[in-house]
Amino acid sequence: MCGIIGSVRRRPSATETLGLATLCHRGPDAQTSAHAGSAHLGHTRLSIIDLSSGGQPMSDVHGLTTVVFNGEIYNHLELRRELEARGHEFATRSDTEVILATYLAWGVAGFARLRGMYALALHDRRDGNTVIARDPFGIKPLFWTRGRDGSVFFASEVGALLDLSGVSTDLDLTSVLETLASRHPSGLNTLYEHVKRVEPGTALVVAPQANAVIYVRFASVTEEVERCRLEGERNVTPEEVRERVMDSVEHHTLADVPLGCFLSGGLDSSVVAQALASRGGGPLNAYSVGFEGASSETSELPYARMVAEHIGARLHPVTVGPADFVALAPRLSGSLNGPFADHADIALLKLSLRAAEDVKVVLSGEGGDESFGGYPKYAVDNLARPLGPAMRLGSRWLGRRGKLGIAADALSEPSRAARWMRWFANDDASPALVGSLIGAGARPDRALHWVEERLIGYPQGWSDLQRMQVLDLESWLPNNLLHRGDYTTMQASIEQRVPLLDMRLTPWAVALPRQVKIHRLRGKMPLRQAFGDRLPRAVLERPKSGFRLPLGEWLAGDPGLRSMSRDLLLSPGARLRTWMSGAELEALLAPAALAQTGSAKLAWTAVCLELWLQAVHSRAVVA
Repeated sequence: MCGIIGSVRRRPSATETLGLATLCHRGPDAQTSAHAGSAHLGHTRLSIIDLSSGGQPMSDVHGLTTVVFNGEIYNHLELRRELEARGHEFATRSDTEVILATYLAWGVAGFARLRGMYALALHDRRDGNTVIARDPFGIKPLFWTRGRDGSVFFASEVGALLDLSGVSTDLDLTSVLETLASRHPSGLNTLYEHVKRVEPGTALVVAPQANAVIYVRFASVTEEVERCRLEGERNVTPEEVRERVMDSVEHHTLADVPLGCFLSGGLDSSVVAQALASRGGGPLNAYSVGFEGASSETSELPYARMVAEHIGARLHPVTVGPADFVALAPRLSGSLNGPFADHADIALLKLSLRAAEDVKVVLSGEGGDESFGGYPKYAVDNLARPLGPAMRLGSRWLGRRGKLGIAADALSEPSRAARWMRWFANDDASPALVGSLIGAGARPDRALHWVEERLIGYPQGWSDLQRMQVLDLESWLPNNLLHRGDYTTMQASIEQRVPLLDMRLTPWAVALPRQVKIHRLRGKMPLRQAFGDRLPRAVLERPKSGFRLPLGEWLAGDPGLRSMSRDLLLSPGARLRTWMSGAELEALLAPAALAQTGSAKLAWTAVCLELWLQAVHSRAVVA
């Protein structure tokens, strides 16, 4: 895990500096850069593999190519043996050098052979091209832009990219609206007009002096799901599921430093923890979070303790309170990289800071829901046609209150694209703010059009469940959950790995028929059956649950958090006053509003937005 940054200049300058300090939290162990043709490649290193000789930028032994790379290649040992048999020479034990040899052997198409998470930039001295690429799931972030003179810039984080390129911080108001309404911008868009994401599984081949940029797709989750589906596997056994999960977890443990895991007590993180613990080698360090004032009914700590005791792990519980929100919210949202308005991000940052005291690598259960069909929406969406009319009536008085209200609201929508967006719609957006953004030119239909285009491109033989899963793998995960997880853990300088997102596991799981993955209203049946004898029954049977905490009570009653919120939102200079009146902002913090869970989240969203908007105004790269 590291940070990368660089440029391909129209007019290369030997005196250019890349601003490596803006990415030091991603790579505190070393910060280095090198010129290669018209490219300038920078790297900040968090040493995980080959601690002594794996520094970057790295060139192959013949000096033909140079690369900077963020991530891990879990099959680099297998690839190394194959490449050595083809005559390739190596000078280090690092996975980075294997990337170079893979490219020299098979070109951009060779990146499809890399099993892992990565964002990379590689300069080829033979033709002068520079290739920037991102793994098929988008686990590792990579952003790019063109400068005023046409030069190409790229970086692991938006703030570092804006600082290096000097391009305008003009906001993409549609992306701001989408973040409020759907929790993330659609497609390759970001919150800034001039900054785009590199598409997962895609390489941008930048010609010398950035004269042209060609897009090359080298890996596709959609195509791999279809390949697995056409193989026609129907009678999957618990043993095969367990073997595939264990194989992925085993590959994800490749490291020369200590590793642990995040353990929520949910099924996915418990499966990963059990697989890790079964490897032996001493007690596993597991990290879990609870909240001050949260009742035992809403806390996940009892389940985490139950799993840790069952598998023999050493649990490190972390308690999050209002003081953590005061201390950590500016760190997450108070820069050009913000905003991070989900209260779970505060918890994950504190958890990461605690884990960093012991380990450099943590494994988590992210991706299990999308791979094995775990979200409740997957189980009930097929009821939209028979129950739609009744749901339209019910949603009028239920609104989106609670799980039943969310289900009624989504199922009442006859359009598949619109319905699937409604499942993950955000209820924490101020109507006044949304209305002002639309009035200022934000396009509320852009995300829907993007979803409709994706659905048209999926194979005809897929079930609606498979379409929903892949849509989430292409949007919800890379643009929301993985993006937040990467940024939050990197703030603590630790690497998060996600073994339930793996090209040898996930497409295979998505391709399984609905009846294999879902029984009645319960999903992830393959995981439940495969690990049923290895985890506590209470964990296997508990309903899906997220972070729940008394946020409104804290905002209203904690002096520090109340003061910070009021200072930010009620100040005459509040940047949100561009779109909201002082009375509307004050209403967000009214005690009656904070007493309602949805309204409390709305107020917190506004706080994080204000922190970010102030950073945009001052071009603050880091908080």
